[in-house]
Amino acid sequence: MNKRVLISGLMAYLLCSPLTASAGAHAESVDADNGPGRITLIGATARSGRVIIRQALEQGYTVTGLARSPEKLGIEHERLTLVRGDVRDVESLKNALEGDEVVICMVGKSAPSDPSAEIGKVDLYTVMGENLIAAMQAKGNRRLIMASSTGVEHRVDRDATAPEGDSMSDAWRFNARYLYGDMADMETQIENSGLEYVLLRPGFMVEDPARNDIQVAVDGGTPKQRTITYEDFAEFTLEQVHSDEYLNKAVGLYSDQIMDPAAEVKKFLEQMRQQKEKEEAASEQQL
Repeated sequence: MNKRVLISGLMAYLLCSPLTASAGAHAESVDADNGPGRITLIGATARSGRVIIRQALEQGYTVTGLARSPEKLGIEHERLTLVRGDVRDVESLKNALEGDEVVICMVGKSAPSDPSAEIGKVDLYTVMGENLIAAMQAKGNRRLIMASSTGVEHRVDRDATAPEGDSMSDAWRFNARYLYGDMADMETQIENSGLEYVLLRPGFMVEDPARNDIQVAVDGGTPKQRTITYEDFAEFTLEQVHSDEYLNKAVGLYSDQIMDPAAEVKKFLEQMRQQKEKEEAASEQQL
């Protein structure tokens, strides 16, 4: 497998990209009659968004999921409402909120078509941050759980002219320096918003069964190139709906599992092949 394919798969992952005692205990704030409450999930069709929605429904939450193409989610449930919206459209965000639910955002930038090229100027995260804050303040929502990345901690200065080293990780951080810079600025917006917040900085996420091995680094110090599962990340995310343990903190999430780029990209390419076959089969059935 050549380096270009490896980097392409890694970009696709990185951009998308019961817990141990170190992760904290879930607060007992559940209404026995009405279930654990209501959440609105921004970015419902993101990999992480899908898993969070499934787990939330299993736990009894009432969920509103917002996405640009909500029909792609493929989940139907009596406690799930899907709405069409875009983080660049503040009115669509307002329309998705009732005012009393916790807001969870899993929106990220799509992988570039050329994996070896630098990612240019990015404003997705700061525009999203500004619009989410405005929508929540307008509707009266108080708590925001926002997906960020460990890349914020290890980002390269936007004025850099070359990678810091020769590894794929060094190349990625250099090529994505504007992306992570914009993400860091979004974190600052949220920190200064007056909202209750938890900033989640996950490591490299993999589509494996839950390992229950998440570790936490608060406000910096998250190790590089460690993997966590989407299942564990989703569970940790939902714990923050009621818990105040990491309130108004940036939380790095990692494990002792070292990332194996070749193995993860191989799995990613196999998943893409299976998804393509599934889509082709569905198209044939419609003919």
